[in-house]
Amino acid sequence: MLDQRTSTSIVSLHSVLMLLARILLAPAFLYSGVDKLVHWSAGQQEIAASGLPMVTVLHIVTVAIQLGAGLSVLLGIQARLGALMLCALLVPVTVLYHPFWQFSGTNFVEELNHFLSNLGLIGGFLMVLIFGAGPLSVEDRPLTRETLHHFLALAKHHGVPGKDSA
Repeated sequence: MLDQRTSTSIVSLHSVLMLLARILLAPAFLYSGVDKLVHWSAGQQEIAASGLPMVTVLHIVTVAIQLGAGLSVLLGIQARLGALMLCALLVPVTVLYHPFWQFSGTNFVEELNHFLSNLGLIGGFLMVLIFGAGPLSVEDRPLTRETLHHFLALAKHHGVPGKDSA
């Protein structure tokens, strides 16, 4: 049976790992969304090259999902919805843009790596969909003075140096 201190440490570790997972899942989509926004023509050409119709509409939807859902997952605001939207984007993108089965040699390996990486991202987003953002999220804990003190106490408890430890 776990004592209170061990139980609290496990919960705290769970909270920190959920935050870390969200931090690691989001940047690729935030970067890609900003890149597609800044380099609008290149983003449209990428979609047009795939042969999909309604290039501008798909481009706008892609950027909106990447930025909106990426921020949602990162900050933990409606993270389940953000994760679901990113999964819904990733499934067709993975199949349409990384058809490794059509290649051989180094192109096969490259496309297979992209395909499998996207499957890993989908798996990570499914975890967010199932378990939510975790306690260290905007949705679960609005940022108040009490919440900030709680986060600082958790960090100090886990050995993260603060301004008092010099």
